[in-house]
Amino acid sequence: MNRSSLVRGLLIFGAFVICALLLWEGGLGYEPLFLMIVTGLWTILAILLSRWPWVVGIPFAALALAAPALWVQPLPVFLAEAFLIGGLSLLCGGTSFLVRRQASHRRVQKKLELSYGAEVFENSLNILHVIDREGNVIRRNRRSFELLGWPYRRTLHVTEYVHPEDLGHFRIDLERLFERGEIREVRVRFLKEDRGFLSVEIQARRVTGKLAVLEARDLSEVQKLQMELAEERARYRHLIEDGIDALDVGVILIDAKGQVLWANRALSKFFSLDRDAWIGHPALRLLERIGMVLEDGESFFAKVRESYQAGTGVEGLIVKVRPGKGREERVLQYFSVPLCGTRGRGGRVDHFADVTALKKLEAELREQKQLLEEANERLRSFNAAVSHDLRNPTRAALGYVQLILAQHDGVLPPDIRRDLELARGRLERMDRMLEDLSRYSKMRLDPSQFEPIALNKLLADVREDLGSLLSGVDLRLPPDLPEIYGRPSLIGELFSNLIHNAIKFNDKPNPVVEVGWKPHRGDTYLFWVRDNGPGIPAEYLAKIFRLFEQLDGTKAGTGAGLAICRRIVEEHGGRIWAESQVGQGATFYFTLPRLPVRKGVESDAH
Repeated sequence: MNRSSLVRGLLIFGAFVICALLLWEGGLGYEPLFLMIVTGLWTILAILLSRWPWVVGIPFAALALAAPALWVQPLPVFLAEAFLIGGLSLLCGGTSFLVRRQASHRRVQKKLELSYGAEVFENSLNILHVIDREGNVIRRNRRSFELLGWPYRRTLHVTEYVHPEDLGHFRIDLERLFERGEIREVRVRFLKEDRGFLSVEIQARRVTGKLAVLEARDLSEVQKLQMELAEERARYRHLIEDGIDALDVGVILIDAKGQVLWANRALSKFFSLDRDAWIGHPALRLLERIGMVLEDGESFFAKVRESYQAGTGVEGLIVKVRPGKGREERVLQYFSVPLCGTRGRGGRVDHFADVTALKKLEAELREQKQLLEEANERLRSFNAAVSHDLRNPTRAALGYVQLILAQHDGVLPPDIRRDLELARGRLERMDRMLEDLSRYSKMRLDPSQFEPIALNKLLADVREDLGSLLSGVDLRLPPDLPEIYGRPSLIGELFSNLIHNAIKFNDKPNPVVEVGWKPHRGDTYLFWVRDNGPGIPAEYLAKIFRLFEQLDGTKAGTGAGLAICRRIVEEHGGRIWAESQVGQGATFYFTLPRLPVRKGVESDAH
């Protein structure tokens, strides 16, 4: 309770006491009707004029002061006066309470709005000005001081902060502001105290007929970012253009309207035309111009025009450029790709790839293929000649020699028998050589016909076939040999030849032959056959795989065994080689596929 409320309550109470004393002195206080009217009016006025908590005591004060007059009244009058005072107190007190409560709420709300509005006005990140109809600043916020300057001036004249070149347009916008009530997205330049300027975007709203609030957003950061973005785009555009210019592919970029956006340097070189002169022109006209220097250019342009009209692409159309002034004869491959991305901008990218070298290589390959086919045909003819024209006479001669030796066994002189025995040996060797040569030249395998081979079983069969040759030989076979793909008969011959050679050329009293394997690169296995024989000199490690190459002429054989082994391995897509040190034996390595593969896939030796 403040002092003014206390004084007001005491004055009201004193005035009521004086009125009551005057009424009693004049004798009017004892009239029931007059008493009820006076006390009722006093109660109403007192409640409306008093503040809380004085309102609570007013009805009781009224009854107490009117008690002498009410005491002499009949009971009905006393009760009526009491109910009147009580009812009026409740009615007037409640009304007064509600009115004052609403007024209090309005005062608090207004105070909050003023406080919040001032806070937002001062701390806004944009410039805020309260301006009049002439554009003069009546009030400015903190951001205005920071950006424009004039720290000690709360007001500014319109000519002080608006750029002279923008002043006329700004005044027109002000008129529109006060006519329509607001303006938006108006760009203008504000002057600063240091005579620089600030580009801003303003929006304003009329507050009264004479005042408006103007908000100006600083565009300097936005413009800086836009400039940096434009520079970055230009840099990337130049980078892309330089990159495409460096390609030996003629490129044409076409917009959604079918006009040339850009063409690279290679296009000018291919067709001897000025690429810059065609920018902005219809792409079909440029392609028609290109068709004029092509062989069968009309057919080319017809296909291009059809694809453009249908909105489809062109894939790998081969065209040939006729030689002429400033251009060479070329073979090009034309592609046209419509752009139908999610951005919906449309357009096309056409390009010509120079395949002149590729086509030349294809022609050379076709020629080489033809020569190879002719050579193969000659080899087949030679093989037929070996099989029939040479082998048949050799066998006939061998038969005559054997017949003479059989029929004249005890009659022939020793020197003649020796010559005939020597001739029979030579003829038998020639027959074996012709047979090996025939087998070697006929060996051609189709990987699609390969089948799985269980090497454990295959090596067991090889061991059995070698029979008595393994007497006194320590042959070591691994128990976990893998499964491979190939021709079982040829793989068996491969292992048999290598093991047979390891035994035949071994000079140790206890020959040892070891077969081993391990996983190798890709889908291949590495196998080896190792012996403890005399070894092979380094200069012969490559020669031993040649046809009819023999290191030891005293041993039986034609020298075709290792050549046939190499052919078997190569036909299975693998490779074979040997490693050795003289006196310490030799190891023959070879690779075989886990799965059927094309020939020549295994190129690693080590």
